[in-house]
Amino acid sequence: MVSENAWHGFSSWCHTQASFDELAFLRLWHSWTADDARPTHLHVVAHTVQPLQADALLSAAASHPELLPLAQQLAEQFWGLLPGIHRLRFARHTHSKTQLDPSVETVPNDHFWHDRDARLMLTLCIGPHDAWPEFAEVLHAYPIGPCIPPVDAPTLDERTVTIIGSGIAGAGTARALAERGWQVTVLEAGNEPASGASGLPVGVVAPHTSHDDSGVSRLSRAGLRLMEQTMRGLLTEGVDWGCTGVRERRLPGKTRRGGVPLSWLHEHAHTANDWTHKAPLPAPDDAYWHPHGAWLRPAQLVRALLDHPNIRWQGHAKVDALQCVTPVENTNASKWQVLEDGKVLAESSRVVLAAGPGSAALIATATEDGSAPRINPLRGQVSWGLMADVPAGSYMPATPVNGNGSFVHDITSPDGPAWYTGATYDRINGDARLLDADHAENLERLRALEPDTAAALAPLFATVGSEAPRVHGWAGMRCGVHDRLPMTGRVPNTPEGLYMNAAMGSRGLTLGLLCGELLAAQWHGEPLPIEARLAKFLDATRFKPKA
Repeated sequence: MVSENAWHGFSSWCHTQASFDELAFLRLWHSWTADDARPTHLHVVAHTVQPLQADALLSAAASHPELLPLAQQLAEQFWGLLPGIHRLRFARHTHSKTQLDPSVETVPNDHFWHDRDARLMLTLCIGPHDAWPEFAEVLHAYPIGPCIPPVDAPTLDERTVTIIGSGIAGAGTARALAERGWQVTVLEAGNEPASGASGLPVGVVAPHTSHDDSGVSRLSRAGLRLMEQTMRGLLTEGVDWGCTGVRERRLPGKTRRGGVPLSWLHEHAHTANDWTHKAPLPAPDDAYWHPHGAWLRPAQLVRALLDHPNIRWQGHAKVDALQCVTPVENTNASKWQVLEDGKVLAESSRVVLAAGPGSAALIATATEDGSAPRINPLRGQVSWGLMADVPAGSYMPATPVNGNGSFVHDITSPDGPAWYTGATYDRINGDARLLDADHAENLERLRALEPDTAAALAPLFATVGSEAPRVHGWAGMRCGVHDRLPMTGRVPNTPEGLYMNAAMGSRGLTLGLLCGELLAAQWHGEPLPIEARLAKFLDATRFKPKA
């Protein structure tokens, strides 16, 4: 056991419990909260064979009134804890926008932001050691003491980073690094944040499921848990997002098999139901229900993520080249310059590319041989209209629906409550212009998802192309690689300091924040928010030819 003041002077600290002791964890949390010299980030890594029980926790804490409020916060996150590694996050204070009093004017200062950035992160390894040999490695890798950056990472004279792109992935990475003390410059080619694919008017966040509980399925659950907590902390529920649950249809012709693992129907049924279960009647037989699914206005989240004193955002920055500059007198002080037409827009110790389809071209300017990963543009178009134009008495599903496209309604827009459906998945057209044919495709997708709703909206779709259309559109460019997983981490074949967090495909809302948190953890030698084998699925060097 370390002394009470051992963590003083460190920005991040790790504490390990070989067997999770709930009361000891709560006491540690209480001490960290009360210590003005606490580390900004406290990581606790713990193992437990059995899922945690909220009732037992609250009963144990009942005789400790100083710990009970913390126990209640912990118990609230005791959902969906299937075997594997889970990251639970706790702020020293909650800062939900719904709790702020607009009549009280506050002027944030350095102490305010240090306090607001303070996080306790509990990494729980759940399951028997013989089934999860990785657990022993995790517990051994993070002994009690300060988090130690990787030995192969150079010592930086200053913590400065330039992030190119301000969608969910870029803004999430910026926030994760800003909260760890980095000075972050975010460059955006457009005139406002979320000018690319994250400018989607509204999107659906829901877990991916599969019979074999694939890596994508596990990643999606970790991503959704982080997204839900972030949205609760930064956005206004009912206006910017809604934890309504999502109903998913498993329609014929899907490229992946639907369903859930057999264990979810038997020994893990109670816990798995927190994530996904068969939708109750009168839902169709092919429908599943995701209780923690949500709708989101992505641009609102991007703006909230960028609202931090360590982040400087700049628009109209059409970056076309990257250059690593190494001073002769100090080869350990290399800097990266971000250029537009030969002009230096920013200079920093590191650069993170989150520029969507444009990331590959920028990588080619920095690699030794001009090579770059093949990142494919994926155009998507959403159709939308105003609820005021929907015929009275039309059937509208009670919650968002997804499957082959999605449908969401009664969402706030500048013109009034609106409905949204789509998006298309276009590998042919390489720009974001609106296409009448895509409106027709979105209507067909809706007919498969919600036939009665599609029938009610069909007359509105019939006005597409007229002088007074009742259906409007939004189009944007996603991007992806052939295995349909993001690329996060060091860019191969380049000098140290160039990283990427891109190629989210259609999973940016679910995985963008998680990948940014993963990158920040790797830079700082912190426990990873996901299993190491899942992190390898995302590694940006995974396509590099083996020597």
